[in-house]
Amino acid sequence: MEIQKHLTQLPQAKNEWMPLQNGYIVDNEIAEAFKGNKLNLVSPITLKENLAYIFTLLGFTKYPDTQEMVVIEDFIRTSYPLFTVEEFRLAFKMAVQGKLECSTEHYEKFSPKFIGQVMSAYTKKALEVRKMIKPIINEIEPPKLSDDDIVSFTQKEWLESPRNDFNRVFNANKVFAILLKQGKLKFEEHEMLQIIRMVREDNLMKMNKLVGLDAKEFSKKLKDDDFIDTQCKKLALVKYFEGLSG
Repeated sequence: MEIQKHLTQLPQAKNEWMPLQNGYIVDNEIAEAFKGNKLNLVSPITLKENLAYIFTLLGFTKYPDTQEMVVIEDFIRTSYPLFTVEEFRLAFKMAVQGKLECSTEHYEKFSPKFIGQVMSAYTKKALEVRKMIKPIINEIEPPKLSDDDIVSFTQKEWLESPRNDFNRVFNANKVFAILLKQGKLKFEEHEMLQIIRMVREDNLMKMNKLVGLDAKEFSKKLKDDDFIDTQCKKLALVKYFEGLSG
C-alpha cells in the first residue's frame, strides 16, 4: 500500500473547546466531526485516505494487505454506519493523544477487536458532547439520503472504478436489500449457482497466491458464511450494474 498516496491533512480546529449558548463548553473537534460524511456512504477512496492517516498515526510499519483491507472496510462500514469518517479518524487521534480510556497497543494488526476498543472509548466521549449540542445538531443535520440515492451512489462508484474486482463494491448488504425489496434483483436458479461458482473460483485463485500466515487468515474467512454471503451479493450487484450500463 502506498501510504503517501492516501495521506490527507486533518483540518485543524481554531479552538479546542467551544462555548454554547446554553452555557456548556464542549470539545470543538468532536462537535465539528459530527457534521461529516457517514461511514456507510463515504467513498472507498476517502475511507482509504483516512485509514492511511490512522495507520501512520499509530506507527504501523506493516500495512494490511488487499484482502485484509476488504474485511476492515466492511467491518467499519457495517459496525459504525452512523458515525462520520471525520469522527472515526478523530477517535484514533484522541486515543494516541491519551484523551480516551483505551490502549493503542495494536501489535501491527488493525483488527476489529482493536478498532472496537478505540471506538467504544470514543463513543462515550461523543455521547457526552452530543447530549449537550443535540438541539444545534438537529438544526444543521442534512436530509437523509433516499434508498435510490444510496443505490445510485454505489452504482456510480463501481462504474467509475477499474471494475476489476467485485470485492470492492461497498455497502453491498444495504444496497442488495434495497434492490431486492424494490423487486429489481431477479436471478434464475442457474444464475445464482453461477455467482456462487464464480465467487468460489475467485477465492481459490486468491488462496493459491497466498502463503504462510496470510493464507491461514484468508482460509478462516472462507469458513465464515457471512463473508461468503456478502461476496455473492457484491458479485450479484456487479452483474446488475453492468447490465444497466450495457
